[in-house]
Amino acid sequence: MDPTYTSSPAVSATDTERAFLAQVFGWMFLALALTTGVAAYLNSTGDVNAYIDKHPMSILILFAVQIGLVLFLSFAMPRISAGVATALFGLYAGTVGLTFAVIFAVYTTGSVVGAFAGATGLFAGMATWGYVTKRDLSGWRGILFGALIGIIVASVANIWVGGGTLNLIIGWGGVLVFSALTAYDMQKIKEIGRAGFANEDDERKMAIFGALSLYLDFINLVISLLRIFGSSR
Repeated sequence: MDPTYTSSPAVSATDTERAFLAQVFGWMFLALALTTGVAAYLNSTGDVNAYIDKHPMSILILFAVQIGLVLFLSFAMPRISAGVATALFGLYAGTVGLTFAVIFAVYTTGSVVGAFAGATGLFAGMATWGYVTKRDLSGWRGILFGALIGIIVASVANIWVGGGTLNLIIGWGGVLVFSALTAYDMQKIKEIGRAGFANEDDERKMAIFGALSLYLDFINLVISLLRIFGSSR
């Protein structure tokens, strides 16, 4: 996706950047709130584990739907409206809430709270570094993409193979990859915001895209930390 960005001469690049970042984090926090709300509601109103036991394929279907939504948002963003992008982002956050309903049922409350706290610290630290560093992180793209594919493949394999060692490897690999992705995405979002936008629709769509990137980084940090330190009920 490479929309045309133009800065207004009446507004400084710094002001444009800050306003854009505020939008990005606003959408990200709304998505996290939706995910948490859906997970908490489902966990309190039904036996999630019992449903998964009766319908084991539902996890794979949910995983496929989530991957499909992310890919569609990533590649179709230039051709869809800001309203559609917002709705699809909300739908994705809701489906992740279904996943976290399972996580809430499997792991102890202390483990989940600890994972969220740890992910918050890692995310904040790496996002801050990605924002302030003068180092060009664009060269990380190929390495991080390859590592991400490896984690996805290993995670799918772990569904059938299982095993504590593989789970720990995926967990530590996820912490490293998604920490680095947080810094990389933050620098990219900063550059997009500083460049400005041709119109409000482009700005809204890019804010959704940036929020999706950071949302994915944070959520996967939580899951990775649970793989390492989480305790089952």
